[in-house]
Amino acid sequence: MKLILIYTLVAGVLAALTAPIPGTSLLLTALEVFMIVHLAKVNEFKLGMKEIGYSAAAIWGISTVLRDTALEILTFFPGIGWVAEVIIAVLFVFFLGSLVNMYFKKPNPSRHEGTTDEHSHRIKE
Repeated sequence: MKLILIYTLVAGVLAALTAPIPGTSLLLTALEVFMIVHLAKVNEFKLGMKEIGYSAAAIWGISTVLRDTALEILTFFPGIGWVAEVIIAVLFVFFLGSLVNMYFKKPNPSRHEGTTDEHSHRIKE
């Protein structure tokens, strides 16, 4: 949970610094993908480039539809829109991190691939 809060804080700062600049949400998407990879490593979950690519594409698509559309409209109201952008970015990263962390904490048979192969090899001998 501490790791998710750190990424949430970074997302909030990043969103606050880049709020007036349109189209900078790609930086947040990169942060979200990096968070997913980091949480996978912490939970000893093996992610290949294919899974990372699918995750990046899905996050980018979802964030583009939900976050960017609303935020670009809100940007026309400079003060309110920039504050809303920070709040939405923080909430999105927090909930995404929480969901990903719950997913990676599930038992995964691929975590111990090497140990099961060694164990079954020893049994055969």
